[in-house]
Amino acid sequence: MSLSGALSNAMSGLVANARGTTVISSNIANALNETYGRRDIALTTNATQSSGGVVVSQVTRQSDPIMAYQKRLALADQSSLSVQANFHTDLEQMIGSIDTVGSVADKLTRLETALLSAASDPSSQTRLRNVSFAAEDFAAGLRHASSGLNGLRERADAEIANAVDILNTGLSQLEQLNTQIVTAKHLGQDTLGLLDRRDATLDTLAKFVPLHVVDRDSGAVSVFTVQGKTLLDESAASFSFERSSTILSHMTVGNGLISNLTIDGEVFQVPGNGMMNGGALAAYFDLRDVTATQAQQRLDAIARDAVERFGPGGADTTLVAGDAGVFTDAGFAFNAADETGLAGRITLNNALRAETAEPWRWRDGINAATQGDSGQADLLLELRANMNATVVPGSVALGSTPRSLVGHIQELSSDVAANRIRFSDASETASSYLNDVRNAVAADGVNTDQELQKLIELEKSYAANARVVQVVDDMLSELLRI
Repeated sequence: MSLSGALSNAMSGLVANARGTTVISSNIANALNETYGRRDIALTTNATQSSGGVVVSQVTRQSDPIMAYQKRLALADQSSLSVQANFHTDLEQMIGSIDTVGSVADKLTRLETALLSAASDPSSQTRLRNVSFAAEDFAAGLRHASSGLNGLRERADAEIANAVDILNTGLSQLEQLNTQIVTAKHLGQDTLGLLDRRDATLDTLAKFVPLHVVDRDSGAVSVFTVQGKTLLDESAASFSFERSSTILSHMTVGNGLISNLTIDGEVFQVPGNGMMNGGALAAYFDLRDVTATQAQQRLDAIARDAVERFGPGGADTTLVAGDAGVFTDAGFAFNAADETGLAGRITLNNALRAETAEPWRWRDGINAATQGDSGQADLLLELRANMNATVVPGSVALGSTPRSLVGHIQELSSDVAANRIRFSDASETASSYLNDVRNAVAADGVNTDQELQKLIELEKSYAANARVVQVVDDMLSELLRI
């Protein structure tokens, strides 16, 4: 081999060493970057040189489309269950468990205790006022829970609007990245950084909608939901949603008072048609329009049950049909046709409030003309008995099984607690699975030990090539000296 050939080979080796060092340093720098695809350098013999030498043929990006698909499904599932778990945790805090101080069940127990205490000494103004305090506290507990549910629906509505913004931004970015990747690939330019950015964007969108990504020969990708809805195919889909600043109990998608999702100008039922199920977006819609609404219906039904048990036809014979009983609908008699939102309007009858000068009406009747015997406790005992009487509920939301008012509230509290446990456990399981998938993806990612080992090998190769250059230089110097 000639000296010029040896020098050419050594110089090509130094160039390949420099490129390899750049690739390895990039790998090590991004070792903790989840969306970074590990780079590997491929070397081939330089066929253009008769003496040989080495040339960098390509730098490849390692990726596993199957594992990427599994990770995105896991992201969607974990996000959905996390949203559900947070909702049921908040709902349980508002309604409270059976044995929680300050829960709706506890407030009803305090009302029962106050009635028994007043019945033991019906002449005591203090004990009668304590019944007023307990009754208003119970009504306030229902109002607080109803207001809290409205707040949870408003929060879900706001999260939907935020998700729509993220989806629109992300899909627009994917469309731009597709164009940049196709152009760069056509021009023979490096596309690896663009691919990393595209994967990061896809992972962000996968939290809201489970994605199926199809690679095209051009280098672009098409994006669909797992159920088949097209989100990106050359051009990105456009999402639209109108956020509601305030949501009340009666406001639903069905009556048009709150917004549904629109995709490319077409109203899209979520979760109705099932094309967007599985991610956080569908979970927010489900909470706003189904789960929270059903919880509100049960609260309203319990409020109705309380109103009817303490209203006309019950223990208080001074009441006639059309009169407001112990509990009222915002101060008026309850109309069965206006059950929706009752839990947020239920109040204690003004005649029975603690601040009035007539607490004896607990003992003698709301519409009694005058005070009766101060030792008469029959009405107080009958009111207490009505709380525990098993009757068929007037609202279909409570089913058709006869239960007491106490039983209805205890069942609601138990169901809320059970749902919180179920979704919390499911969320933890989904998080554990997501971590397993991430670890599996990372196993084919950057291993810093291996990268450092490659760096040592490059160091040795660099030293060898540099030595060849030095020897050739010495030989040439000697020849020139001669």
